[in-house]
Amino acid sequence: MKSCCLDSAKRYLKRNRDVATCDGCGFLLMAYTQPRDYEEALKNLKVWGGEFSTAVVGNLQVVAKARPSRKRV
Repeated sequence: MKSCCLDSAKRYLKRNRDVATCDGCGFLLMAYTQPRDYEEALKNLKVWGGEFSTAVVGNLQVVAKARPSRKRV
């Protein structure tokens, strides 16, 4: 996981199912304490096929997921 995502996860994520946005790269950060929820999230992300990474922050399993870029018209 990127260092900016780890820093943001430590700052913003405190409990199960907390969600935040990385201050550095804009990735979506999701926190899990329940193994079932975490595994389901990983399963869905693998099907989705986008860029994501994981890390453990304290008692939380954190997933950082790339967000689709928005094209300006």
